[in-house]
Amino acid sequence: MNDLVEILIRQDELYISSSFKKEKELIAMPEASIGNRLLRYCAGKNIAAIRVVLYLAEDLLFFKKITLPLQTTDIKQAIRYQLAMFAPFDGKAFSASTAVRGKGHYDICIYAVSEDYVESLLKELVTHGLKLNGLYPESQRYVTRLGRSKEWGLLLPARFPKLFLFNKQKVIDRLLCHSEPTIEELATLKAGKNVYRPDWVENNGYLDANVLLKEKPILKDFNLLPEAFRRPDYMRYALIILCILNLVTLLLTGAVKEYRVFTGLKMVDGEIEKLLPTVKEVEQLRVETKKLNGVIGQIEDVGKNIDIISLLEKLTKTLPENSYLDQLRMDDKTGDIELQGYTDDVGILTSKLDVLGNAKLKATSRRNNQTYFNVEISRQ
Repeated sequence: MNDLVEILIRQDELYISSSFKKEKELIAMPEASIGNRLLRYCAGKNIAAIRVVLYLAEDLLFFKKITLPLQTTDIKQAIRYQLAMFAPFDGKAFSASTAVRGKGHYDICIYAVSEDYVESLLKELVTHGLKLNGLYPESQRYVTRLGRSKEWGLLLPARFPKLFLFNKQKVIDRLLCHSEPTIEELATLKAGKNVYRPDWVENNGYLDANVLLKEKPILKDFNLLPEAFRRPDYMRYALIILCILNLVTLLLTGAVKEYRVFTGLKMVDGEIEKLLPTVKEVEQLRVETKKLNGVIGQIEDVGKNIDIISLLEKLTKTLPENSYLDQLRMDDKTGDIELQGYTDDVGILTSKLDVLGNAKLKATSRRNNQTYFNVEISRQ
């Protein structure tokens, strides 16, 4: 892990601490060569591998909280307009802001510092080979994982103490106090149950802010360092490149799979085209087979029934003269034959029924000087 150097910039001094030295160093301002002093402080270390984080004392910073409607089209432009109106310094400024969405509006917190105040210091540090990671308000040193309460406060003593209101790791407001607030006043300011201060003494109603410094600061908000001075985040670039490579690999893999599927489908279509004539022939044969099966069934059905032609021939020879058939019916289920007709002599007709097989006279009637008969020939 890279070594860390933290520099707290106050009105007339720099306060230097690091992760590799227990001793802390104080540099009075103005100093002829701050860069050389830092190089001596980091002696024996690889300067290129050291991360430098700078903090600005809150007294040096302009802070403004504003609210903007949700319909604001350009929040950055609105912030620039607010800085131009209210910032207490002329010329260019380094600024940073956060936006928290509320009910029907945005809560905007703005930090700014005059470019003339810190630019020369930043240039000197960069000239001496130091890599700058960020420039933050002093209050951001205390924003660590330990400050996880929904509402908590931080009081930084000064000529005019400053009370910071937090919601978890987000600054909600910075209040300028003309005197140090009492515990009762903190309650009315909605500072939460946990209010920290760095110059803690026991039983004063506050919590020790130095406890928060045992964890690394999160440093997600209010980085005032311009892009031109920032240390390149090679790890971020590496992760971006890795993500791009993974995405390209995924797309290539998908393209290869899609090509294989397309090729397979094309081969299947080709084989189907080859088989279509055969399939048509098989379908035609199936239709013809179905027709033949129907004919065979009809032939088999005829074979199961009485031979009508032979029966008619036998009736012609058997029935007496002057005997005529009106109707011949065959039962589909039993195969029995029913003969209806008329004759001059029913007695002779009855005597010849034995020739027809299992035949019997079922009924006779007399109409129009003719004797009508109903004969049933059974197959059983």
